[in-house]
Amino acid sequence: MPRTSLPPGPTSKLSAPLRFLDYCRDPLAFLTRMARTYGDVVLLSGIGMPFHMFNHPDQIEEILRHKHRVFKKDAYMEALRPLLGNGLLSSEGEEWRRARAMAQPAFQARQIQGYAATMIDYTKRMISGWQPGETRNVHADMMQLTSQIVTKTLFDVDVDDSEGSIGKNLEAAMLFYANPLSMWPKWRHVPTPTNLRFRRTLRHLDELIFKMIRERRAEGPGDRTDLLSRLLSAEDEQGQKMSDTELRDELLTLFLAGHETTALTLTYTFYLLARHADAESELGAEIDRVLGERTPSAEDVPALHFAENVIKESMRIYPPAWTIGREATEDVQIGGYSLKKGTQVLMAQWVVQRDPRFWPEPERFRPARWDEEQTKQLPRCAYFPFGDGPRVCIGNSFAMMEAVLLLTTIAQRFRLELLPGETLRLVPSITVRPRGGVKVIVRERRPSSPATETQRAHRDVQYATN
Repeated sequence: MPRTSLPPGPTSKLSAPLRFLDYCRDPLAFLTRMARTYGDVVLLSGIGMPFHMFNHPDQIEEILRHKHRVFKKDAYMEALRPLLGNGLLSSEGEEWRRARAMAQPAFQARQIQGYAATMIDYTKRMISGWQPGETRNVHADMMQLTSQIVTKTLFDVDVDDSEGSIGKNLEAAMLFYANPLSMWPKWRHVPTPTNLRFRRTLRHLDELIFKMIRERRAEGPGDRTDLLSRLLSAEDEQGQKMSDTELRDELLTLFLAGHETTALTLTYTFYLLARHADAESELGAEIDRVLGERTPSAEDVPALHFAENVIKESMRIYPPAWTIGREATEDVQIGGYSLKKGTQVLMAQWVVQRDPRFWPEPERFRPARWDEEQTKQLPRCAYFPFGDGPRVCIGNSFAMMEAVLLLTTIAQRFRLELLPGETLRLVPSITVRPRGGVKVIVRERRPSSPATETQRAHRDVQYATN
């Protein structure tokens, strides 16, 4: 039976302004505290528009999978529309189904594996310039690396990630959304320096993307295998191809998903490994056992089991996408409560993936938990870094393969030690970013079983020439 009462939650109107300030100061801690205080369903108001926060995996699965047809993207997604347009992340209904069907072939396993060599080549090129003992910002390095990789796989273009590149402009646009006021349309029209800078950045992004589309159309069909070429040739059921605007929206969406989230996953992974020598040693032992001195490839990924567990555990503790929002398109019942049409719904990976009911010692980095029977028997949406249901991230397999390959390629040669006094300060925006990055000292890693002089020479030549 549905409950006739409203879910519990802080409701005092007098405290609403203070609650908004509390949320803005630390959204991650605020949402966690609300869930632990009020339970599986929380009615939140005073932090913008009221919304229902669902904190149990079964409720989240019901929203994202079983009753997905009665939900659409939430009001916050409208704030992203100036940047991402009507791409896979923001489109609805038939428009979304059409775009998903046209993009899906580019993300089949065989196609994804074809990008592995690009991922590894760019990684080896980056670390060939690293020097043992130097200090680096691993977040900046991972952002640059994944930007170069996604630019190559999306557009078949080599970039140096200069100030005029897509990656740099997209990064500048993302900073706009760190301000909670960005979600209000009326505020975005106020000519503040931040808003004016955001508009200029959008214009630069459009110029770059549309120029690439025009040039590729003029080039005509060829034997390129990048995503832009595949999307240009893709047709829907009526034989129609994507317009330039549709291509722009899909490419920017895929660029963001393939660049930002993987860079953050690797940043937090290296941060956690630097704080847990046992996990770092076990990863090194697996790399030596599976790869020895040779470069990893897509075929090695299934055997790099502990590396995958490391990535999964990193994404559990520090999910780059930390919330998912929906809006009810009709009256519906979820978790025993009746939601009216238009109700805003929030599900926070940050909260659920750190819930001690499902994750013993939730803040402890323990990759081995992924092999335990208890973890295998968890509810489906106790872990949902890529979402769930029909709108699960289309590039999740791409992202996982990339993360494993980049991690093992770097860890095969180096280990990263946190700079003394380095602390992690998080900035939740569209994604959860580390404020100021993560500073590390580069240390050369010695294989657990010594390589021969010939093997070491071969390895050094490999890295110097890529």
